[in-house]
Amino acid sequence: MKKTVLKEVRKINRKKLQHAKKSDILENKFENLEGPIETQHLLISTLLPPAVKAFIAECESEVEKLCGDRYRHGKTNHRWGSQKGSIILGNQHVALEIPRVRGKDKKEIRLQTYEDFQDPTLFDQAVFTEGIKKVSQRDYQKGVSKIANSFGFAKSSISRKWIKTTAKKIEDLQKRSLKEMDIRAVFIDGKRFSKHGVIIALGVAVDGRKFVLGIYQADTENSSSCLELLRDLQSRGLTESGLLFVVDGGSGLNKALEEKYQVHDKKNRKAIRIRCFVHKWRNIEKALGDDAHKATGLFWALRDAKDLVEAKVVCDRLESILRDLNLSALNSFLEAKEDLMAVHSLKLPRDLKTFFSTTNPIESLNSLIEEDMRRVKKWKDSEHFQRWLATYCLASENKMRKIRGYRNLPGLWILLRRLTEQNLVDTNQAIEEVA
Repeated sequence: MKKTVLKEVRKINRKKLQHAKKSDILENKFENLEGPIETQHLLISTLLPPAVKAFIAECESEVEKLCGDRYRHGKTNHRWGSQKGSIILGNQHVALEIPRVRGKDKKEIRLQTYEDFQDPTLFDQAVFTEGIKKVSQRDYQKGVSKIANSFGFAKSSISRKWIKTTAKKIEDLQKRSLKEMDIRAVFIDGKRFSKHGVIIALGVAVDGRKFVLGIYQADTENSSSCLELLRDLQSRGLTESGLLFVVDGGSGLNKALEEKYQVHDKKNRKAIRIRCFVHKWRNIEKALGDDAHKATGLFWALRDAKDLVEAKVVCDRLESILRDLNLSALNSFLEAKEDLMAVHSLKLPRDLKTFFSTTNPIESLNSLIEEDMRRVKKWKDSEHFQRWLATYCLASENKMRKIRGYRNLPGLWILLRRLTEQNLVDTNQAIEEVA
């Protein structure tokens, strides 16, 4: 008895779909939007009606290709009225009257346009794209217009689509091969997002393009975490030698590079390390205090020196100044001296010298990611955090341009290979050969 009553109630409450007619759509007779629309959702709300109109126009174009002009004799296929159907737009089933076509044998010819718009998987990427545009998942339902008496949907449906699509981004980032990218220079830096810490690697390919190579979640930028990241990059195709690393000077990362690539052993090293001038100057500036202005000009003159000879002259003068001002500042400089001079040892032209002398490229990446992720106030777990991080790493990667002076990179890559091969000729001889 109860089941019978429930069935009757459901029949009464069930809303009958009114299929939108082609004539109504072409005359823009869409159902009015329900409730107020927030500014950030206005674009989405206004996109669906034109999308339906464009779909009908595409269907009519396909019908015309199949049947030719109306009332023309001798046609192979014929228009056969319309039928009730639905398409998927904005994760909604939109009820429409769909034109029909039959051949001479009276068999139905399915319209490819209609078939395409019935595929629900097409919405996965649409949700991801809107998420990238910072459309709030919580308010998505408010922003989508109710047109053609569609079925509607809930925020949980959007969340599932978002989770499904972003989960794949972790695999896209962390499993993709680096061998085809032919990466030769790597920037590594740590970043914190609330309680989660992460180490991010950014690579520069032989043609000057930049790629996010990988991420490693760790509470601190310690040597073991950095080493695990380096090993993962190598396992996915990062070359074992001929690399250039640009770092901020963190002790954990430096220790990992020593262990993995022997960067201080000129005979056996597999990579060259450059220290970020900006980070090193901040350390020296803190030690000097009010006397920092006395060394500022010389420090940046060291970076901008035209060649290695001039850089050595400036370096000697800077050491003398620091020795008189503050021995702690001098020791801080001497600790990084070899890595700072590397930009001149590699004979880099001006544009490349500026680019590789700081960790600005990866810090810019971190800023882009932080701007996109700032809306999330609480991370449920590590998987939630890494899904968003991987998604925005790949999104930011698409915004990156080739580095300035990339046409001069081939000479640098040749020199790097020569300087990092074992049992090679003297370093100075290698530099002269390339020059």
